[in-house]
Amino acid sequence: MVNTKLEEQLKSCQSLLPDQLSDIARSKLNETYQIIRETDNSISPIQKKKNVSRTFNKWWASTAAAAILGVTLIASGFVSPAMADALKQIPLLGQIYSLWGENNGDPGVQQADDFITNVNQSVTHGEVTMNIPTLLFDGTRILMNITTPGNRLASEPNSPPSDANKGAVDKFEVLYKGQPLLWSYEHMDGETASSIIVDVTNTTSINQTVQFPDQFDLTVNVTLKGYDVPFQFVLPVTKSTPVTVLTSEETKHHDNINLQIGKVEITPITTQVSVEYKTKPGQSVEEMLASIPSKYKGANGGIIALNFDIVDENGVQLKPIGAHPISESYNIRFEPFKTIPSTVTIKPYLVVSEGQAPAGVKGRWEDNNMVKEYIPELETVLSVQ
Repeated sequence: MVNTKLEEQLKSCQSLLPDQLSDIARSKLNETYQIIRETDNSISPIQKKKNVSRTFNKWWASTAAAAILGVTLIASGFVSPAMADALKQIPLLGQIYSLWGENNGDPGVQQADDFITNVNQSVTHGEVTMNIPTLLFDGTRILMNITTPGNRLASEPNSPPSDANKGAVDKFEVLYKGQPLLWSYEHMDGETASSIIVDVTNTTSINQTVQFPDQFDLTVNVTLKGYDVPFQFVLPVTKSTPVTVLTSEETKHHDNINLQIGKVEITPITTQVSVEYKTKPGQSVEEMLASIPSKYKGANGGIIALNFDIVDENGVQLKPIGAHPISESYNIRFEPFKTIPSTVTIKPYLVVSEGQAPAGVKGRWEDNNMVKEYIPELETVLSVQ
């Protein structure tokens, strides 16, 4: 039986293809359209409801086809905004887009459509197949979506270790050249909890910063509860966004703090600021910390507890993304600028008092009641050339 709605969606996408598309690319796309049609026609509504495992191969074929159709075109720059909107209406492809779109709380991820790279990898152990359809690398961080159709990746709340938690994430590891990287992930499909989006930083587990090349391989190991063997992926990663890099060798001095903002990286997905506290010649880190007034340090006195804002020449201030390690040198990530600024100012501050999250709010929230004490002597201004 012909799916009239699907046919209309595919024809809409075909009509929006650019004229300059090569014959080979157009032929591949036509093959992809056919895979989606055949997959949709071969799975009855009863099969879809009764037997997930039997229809999974067809589901993944359709997902792979959709990803080839949409994500590869987008990454290649062939897709107009009108076509991108049309692609999102196609079954399965729309689900992939939802991980990257407005359902995600990360401002950079919300506008990632134009920069997603198709990797289409899957690993099966027992009855569970884990997929990594797409990822994004902007030079500062790596974002990827992981799905396990029909399997819940989150542990059941308030339940003991049992079959209720089988298939939930137990261990997660991301390696670059054998070095574990810091990461975080977030469930993106509510109660189903079969999809997560993972945010991988360029900081190792021992707080060392990695300078990623434009292309490299990344190893991802995911162990699920009830499964002894990890789901292992080796992903080809390619930078897919432009980046504006601002550098400075200026060191600011105040109250025995020697602060250098060595680099600011601006991409359509992330703004990253590199912070480093410098020691004087012949001075150890311990001696530097001992010489700094206690108000600048954490509770145990072993770290400098400055926070940072970043603003452009018009006073537009960016919101921070996630947490960051605090040591002698580290990176802080912020949401992207909407347009490339002329100048950026990095404004260090101390938190005098904090507000409290509203009742019932979990995860990210904006603290409008925070009282800050800015340290103007340590501000750094960088110009965009």
